[in-house]
Amino acid sequence: MLFFTLALKLEEFGVSGSDAENVCYLRDLGDANRVVDVMQSCASGNAVVIGGGYIGMECAASLVTNRINVTMVFPEVHCMARLFTPKIASYYEGYYSSKGVQFVKGTVLTSFEIDPSGKITAVNLRDGSQLPADMVVVGIGIRPNTSLFEGQLTLEKGGIKVNGQMQTSNTSVYAVGDVAAFPVKLFGETRRLEHVDSARKTAKHAVSAIMEPEKTDEFDYLPFFYSRFFTFSWQFYGDNAGEVVHFGDYSGNTIGAYWISKGHLVGSFLEGGTKEEYEALAKTTRLKPAIDDITDLERQGLGFAVTVSKKPLTPPPSDDVSGSTLVLERPLFAWHATAGVITAASIAAFAYWYGRRRRRW
Repeated sequence: MLFFTLALKLEEFGVSGSDAENVCYLRDLGDANRVVDVMQSCASGNAVVIGGGYIGMECAASLVTNRINVTMVFPEVHCMARLFTPKIASYYEGYYSSKGVQFVKGTVLTSFEIDPSGKITAVNLRDGSQLPADMVVVGIGIRPNTSLFEGQLTLEKGGIKVNGQMQTSNTSVYAVGDVAAFPVKLFGETRRLEHVDSARKTAKHAVSAIMEPEKTDEFDYLPFFYSRFFTFSWQFYGDNAGEVVHFGDYSGNTIGAYWISKGHLVGSFLEGGTKEEYEALAKTTRLKPAIDDITDLERQGLGFAVTVSKKPLTPPPSDDVSGSTLVLERPLFAWHATAGVITAASIAAFAYWYGRRRRRW
């Protein structure tokens, strides 16, 4: 399988040691097996998780559930800094702490202590502290691997620019998943999204566009992110831009938030909802309803989305997708389309496998 996004390695930040047997990344099937093997070999030991995003949070939960002492290290002021507000982050960090996970924030890894056998025994941090380590899990992001296409395909947003059919600037080449920068019609701009849901759905759309182009409409995606760890299950829809309105009981099991930009609801978050409530949240976010009273929205909380979702559908405010015009070149060879189907199916298959594997951890 060929991946066009690569896990960022420590060496890209001037830290050597990624080749140590107890340093783990999580990007493909081999990485997943290695995490499990190393985890099982250091029962009751110490794990240092580098990074406070999806990989860091999910792996930390799995490790501590398997009776490993976990310390998370990241430079931001709170976990999931690209998505969570400080209040949402505090809610989850409090639970992680109650399970024994320790947080070291505002600093980064600078070097390892390595024994004669080549195993990591400790990590050294920029703040001068040292943490014992029987295993290290690194989740510091990904890098689109676009070097192969430079000068051949149009690149944008750090990835490969595609149109609403997932076609690149060459009509016989399709891009899907984390590497694809595609037009998000709801917000009128091109975006490159890094999440399994986007990978699955762009892959599905590309296959449809290749196999049945005359029956395939433009891709119309509502940005969607989710994660599950411990007993938690949260979902986010839309865009976390503008003013945030929190709702729910932040000492209980159900919390949420809305994001308001230019007088319209553009994003929503919910933890602990039912299937129907998540569906209501998604529908409401896609509608982008006008918000006149922030205080009343906070008072209504989740009830606002439930109420709006039951109303007759009306088109949300539309924006022209800025910069989405893609100059299409002549096709290269027919086999590229076949390769596109295989790549899309492979990505979707791995995403499905990883979801099932993680539940077993």
